[in-house]
Amino acid sequence: MLTLLCSLLCTNQPNILLIMVDDLGWRDTSVRNGPPEDPTQAQLHTPHIQRLADEGMRLDQAYASACVCTPTRASLLTGAAPARHHITWWTLYHDRDTSGKHPTLRAPDWNKEGLQPSPDLLPERLRRAGYRTIHVGKAHWGAHGTPGSDPLQLGFDENIAGHGSGAPGSYRGIHRFKNAKSTTDFSKSSVWDVPGLEAYHDRDLFLTEALAIEASRSMEAAVASGEPFFLHFAPYAVHTPIMANPRWIDEAEGLAPVEARYVSLVRSVDAAVGVLLARLDELGMTNNTLVIFTSDNGAVSGYAGRPANRNAPLRGSKSSPYEGGHRVPLIARWPQHIPAGASSNAMVVTHDLHPTLLRWVGLDAEERSVPDGLDISSILLGQRDQLERFVVWHKPHRTGGQSGRFMPCTAIRMGDEKLIAWHTEQRFELYNLQKDPGEQNDLSKTHPERVGALSRVLADWCREAGAQMSVDQERGEPVPWFDAW
Repeated sequence: MLTLLCSLLCTNQPNILLIMVDDLGWRDTSVRNGPPEDPTQAQLHTPHIQRLADEGMRLDQAYASACVCTPTRASLLTGAAPARHHITWWTLYHDRDTSGKHPTLRAPDWNKEGLQPSPDLLPERLRRAGYRTIHVGKAHWGAHGTPGSDPLQLGFDENIAGHGSGAPGSYRGIHRFKNAKSTTDFSKSSVWDVPGLEAYHDRDLFLTEALAIEASRSMEAAVASGEPFFLHFAPYAVHTPIMANPRWIDEAEGLAPVEARYVSLVRSVDAAVGVLLARLDELGMTNNTLVIFTSDNGAVSGYAGRPANRNAPLRGSKSSPYEGGHRVPLIARWPQHIPAGASSNAMVVTHDLHPTLLRWVGLDAEERSVPDGLDISSILLGQRDQLERFVVWHKPHRTGGQSGRFMPCTAIRMGDEKLIAWHTEQRFELYNLQKDPGEQNDLSKTHPERVGALSRVLADWCREAGAQMSVDQERGEPVPWFDAW
C-alpha cells in the first residue's frame, strides 16, 4: 500500500525545503509539547515555525545524529550514522584534531577531513533525479583545505555563504560578517569570516536576513526554470557568537543580556522561515513543497555565558550524551499528504531524512539505499505510530574547552531505555526515558540484566559499523567494547 501511495505522490516530484538550524534546542520554539520551563523559553515566540507545525506534523521523539554539528550534517548527506562514517566530531582543518585533551585516552584516527565528494551523497542523488540543488548558509561538511569544504563539490548546483567553518565571525552586515567585528577596519581575515554576501556588506542587516533573501531568490529562479528544487537552508544561527539582532532585541523583557540576545537569534530564524514560506505562497508552490524543519544538535547550556538548565526539562547540553545534547525539534509539512496539526512519538533521527526524501522524489530502492537511515514515510503520512529500531550515538572525544565538559562516551536508545557507556571509567548509566525524561534516576545498579543486554546490542552494532573506539594512551590500544566491561 505504501509503495503504491508513494508512486502516486512521486508522479509530480515535490520541491524540498530542508531547514537545518544550528544549535537549536528541543524546546527553543513556541512549538513545544508542554509549558515553558523558564523565562527564556516563555519569550521564544516563533509564529512562522508554529505555522509549519499547525499545517504539518511535529515529531516529539526526534534526534540529531550527533551532539555536535559536522557529524549530524554528514549523516544527513550520507544516510549513515557518525560511528560508521567516522566523522565523529566537528571539523575545521584537515590535519587538526579538534578534540579536547584527555589525561588517559585519546581520540581514534577519526575522519578529520570531514565529508568528501561521492556520488552517493544526498544532493548528488537528487541531481540525478532531476533536481536543482541549492545550499544557503552554514555548510561545515568538509574541513578547510579539502574539496569537501565547498558544497559545489558535494552535489550542490549553487552555494551561498557555505564553507568549512561552522560559525560566523559576526552576524552583522556592518561588520561584513567578519570575525574582527569592526565597522571601519576590514584588513584582518579569519577562518570564521563568512564568504560571499558582498552585496550585504556595510549594511545594517543581520546574516540570517541576508541568507533568507538569497534563498528566496534561488527558489524563484528554480521555479522559473521549471526544475524541482532541493533547498538546504542552514542559517548559522543560533550558533555562537550569541549576538543581538537589533530588530528583535527590544522584545525580550526581564532576561539576562545573553538570554535576550539568544531570543533575538531565535526570532531571526523564525522571521527567515516566514520569508521562505511567504515566497512559496507567492510562487504557488506551497502545496507541492515538502518542508522539513530541524536542528543539528541540542542547545548550548552551561557555557558561552548561558545558564546550565537551558534544555530543561531535559538534562545536558550540546556535546553531551544526555537528551539535551541530541533531542531536537523536527517538523514536516506537505499539504494534502502529511496530516495537518499532527504529532508523533516515533523515534526518528537525522539520517532517516536521506532515504525518506529519496523515496518521495521517485528514486528506486538501489538509488536510495543507505547504511543506517530508515525510510520514515509511513510515520509522516500518519500510517504507523512507531518503527522497530534503536539509535546509537558515538563520541570517542573529550569536549574541548571549559575543562572538558563531557568525556568520551557512546549511547544507545532502544524503546524507552537508554544506556550511556563512559569510556574512561568503563561504566554505564541506564535510564527509562518514559518515566524519567530528565535522566535523573540511574538504574544501572538495580537492573544489571538490562545493562548487559543493551551493552551487547551496542557492542555488536559498533563492531558491524566499524566504529572507532577511544584509545588508551598508555597501552596504545582501543578501549574494549562494552560487552567486555
